[in-house]
Amino acid sequence: MKKIVLVFIMLSSFLVKAQDDLLSLLEVDTDPMYINSTFKGKKVVNGQSVEILSKGVLQFQIQHRFGTLNSGFYNLYGLDNSQIRLGFDYGIKDWMSIGIGRSSALKTIDASAKLRLKRQSKGSKEFPFTLVTNSAIYVKQYRWSETKEETFELSNQLSFAHQILIARKINRDLSVQLSPTLVHYNLVNYAEKNDRISLGFGARQKLTNRISVNAEYFMQINGKINNDVLSFGFDIETGGHVFQLHLSNSPAMIESSFIHETKGDWEQGDIYFGFNISRVFTIKENK
Repeated sequence: MKKIVLVFIMLSSFLVKAQDDLLSLLEVDTDPMYINSTFKGKKVVNGQSVEILSKGVLQFQIQHRFGTLNSGFYNLYGLDNSQIRLGFDYGIKDWMSIGIGRSSALKTIDASAKLRLKRQSKGSKEFPFTLVTNSAIYVKQYRWSETKEETFELSNQLSFAHQILIARKINRDLSVQLSPTLVHYNLVNYAEKNDRISLGFGARQKLTNRISVNAEYFMQINGKINNDVLSFGFDIETGGHVFQLHLSNSPAMIESSFIHETKGDWEQGDIYFGFNISRVFTIKENK
């Protein structure tokens, strides 16, 4: 009797193991397949893209804008005039990065945070687009002597931008993005709105493995007193560097300036040539 029981136990364990092996063969991998490189850089042209630095990666970026092409040969078609922004961005997590920069225009310092909420994926857990939030604060520099003036208030130097970035990589070569944006100015002129809303459109068309053409347009929804900004550019990747060459009707490089303070007009030849150069450094290796 004991032998029969022992044989029964051994047979049962064998059948259970065989069943587990069969289930493992039939089991489907439920991990999502994430879509990478929707855009080549952290910016489409002037505006932010959905791209976020990986954890432990530092990016140094130089942004340069010359004068207008219609300024003539005397100003070498704008090359004699220039604005610059220097910035650093760092990946805190694979889904979060922070940044700081300074623009020569209006001596503006900016700080920002970017968070990825959802990521485009395919497979059993398909999601159709990447969703990212971007928030920034801007402060205009001031001289110490200005703080002693009765009319000076630090809060008047501040403005803010909040964005929801929604992007989809349609195929291997084409990506598109929507960028609903709210910019708040603490200090405005009479009859101007403190809160101004815009909608940005961006696209990237890959030409080769290392070159793509980008386009970007920001349409002001309310409080419009200046021109909408339209920009075109080329992205060129060379190793750890990304070069971005641009044409735009705005010389500004931060959201509080280029979205609602653009006075340039494409039809009048107010076209600014510029470029971005970025270099990434791995500060902390991911384990």
